Amino acid sequence: MLIFMPFEHAAKLLKEIYHYEVSETFLKDLSETIGIKLYKEFENKSRMPYNLDKGDTHPDIMYIHADGSMVPILSENGIKYHENKLGLVYTSDDIIEKTSESGKKRVKISNKRYVSSIGEGVEPFKKMLYACALENGYRRSQKVIFLTDGAMWLKKLKEDYFSEAVHILDWYHAVDHLWGAAKKIFGENNYAACAEWVAPKKELLWDGKVDSVIRQLTEEGFKSKKHQTAFFELRAYYLGNKESMKYDQFRFKGYYIGSGAIESANKYIVADRLKRTGMRWTLQHANALIWLRCKYFEDRWDDFWDSMKLSDFLDHRYSTHDKVA
Repeated sequence: MLIFMPFEHAAKLLKEIYHYEVSETFLKDLSETIGIKLYKEFENKSRMPYNLDKGDTHPDIMYIHADGSMVPILSENGIKYHENKLGLVYTSDDIIEKTSESGKKRVKISNKRYVSSIGEGVEPFKKMLYACALENGYRRSQKVIFLTDGAMWLKKLKEDYFSEAVHILDWYHAVDHLWGAAKKIFGENNYAACAEWVAPKKELLWDGKVDSVIRQLTEEGFKSKKHQTAFFELRAYYLGNKESMKYDQFRFKGYYIGSGAIESANKYIVADRLKRTGMRWTLQHANALIWLRCKYFEDRWDDFWDSMKLSDFLDHRYSTHDKVA
């Protein structure tokens, strides 16, 4: 309950439905204590990760995603935004594809594993993501796919810990950058001109012909008198990622080319709870709550609570009214 709604509302709901009177402070402290325990346990595990690969399954493909999103954090000078880094690991065995009566294909991931870190820099996050991958069959997987938006810190993460993985630039980011350039060139409101310019280049990208798009951007950039920056910024982005944009080959091999799983996770794990209007957090409490939400969205919530001894987290500071079942 407290991972989904403000602590004040959770306390009120507990009183109205279950007739347990607990304070907002108690719920806040409890969530922080348990969430930090989760984080510390995995952080410690990530320091000596090599004994984590104990399974006997051999997944066909392992997918690894990572991304960042900003969280409002309290500081001495008011509010400062810090980037939370979120990682996701799953395998092709965890992917369930269903087709509706209308013919629309839907994809569900049944066995997701998350790691998260905020305010600790990128190095602890790298180690935790690597440990998570090891724990879930990284060394036993036939192929590893690392899907990103092309950010430099993610490329460095891939080089440092997943050097043998196939790096794929998320298809939707590749197209979004194409549209972004079009809007700079033709104007935000000139949809027809933008669409006409985007369509043939998008088709080339889909077919893996990124070199053709780069040549076109080079020629158009030199001819342009007003918008050279837009052409050459997009050219540089594609040039720097072209080895990760072989979309025709990736699709032929059956690889997923979109990072929607981590994009949506940033929304339902981080934004939906921590970025509501007026919400402000300490780094430690933000980290704790995100880890609790990660555990919930891994669909292992019941197993997690069954392994917990809640009395270990209760404190004599709270009155007899501040008790939970």
